[in-house]
Amino acid sequence: MRAAVEAGKERLRPVLMTSIAMTAGMIPMALSADAQASLARAVIGGLLVSTPSVLLILPLVFSLVRRTSARGSASLHPEDPAPENPQGKPQGES
Repeated sequence: MRAAVEAGKERLRPVLMTSIAMTAGMIPMALSADAQASLARAVIGGLLVSTPSVLLILPLVFSLVRRTSARGSASLHPEDPAPENPQGKPQGES
């Protein structure tokens, strides 16, 4: 979980800069009377919806799934033991 939080902090700025630059670049095309204006509006709308969802909703869903999932062995072999966490306990135990 800690790795996901650190990765989110590290990737926040590049994701926001890319989305803002793309939105700003599409504004002139969206304001034109061209046939491509509707495409630009769709791109802007998609960016405005997808950016917050990737930065906020996706990590929230990831953490909820991670909390509720079983923490047994990821192996398909039934006799493989559960891997140990840094505290030395199998991951299925608290």
